[in-house]
Amino acid sequence: MSVTAGLGKLKEAAKDLRAHWNEVKGCWQDENTRHFQENHIEPLLARLRMVELAMGHIASVLQQA
Repeated sequence: MSVTAGLGKLKEAAKDLRAHWNEVKGCWQDENTRHFQENHIEPLLARLRMVELAMGHIASVLQQA
């Protein structure tokens, strides 16, 4: 699998996570929701953004090579 293909799959998975989490938040609205979002969802999405940037950079470097 190419870096670009992997990046596409990662972006799609992050998009799915956001969509499913938004659906869950519609039904689950209490202090635990806030805690779960702050301690699990937000850090995961932040890491995914960093990985997306790194993979984009790797793809660029590989293309130049």
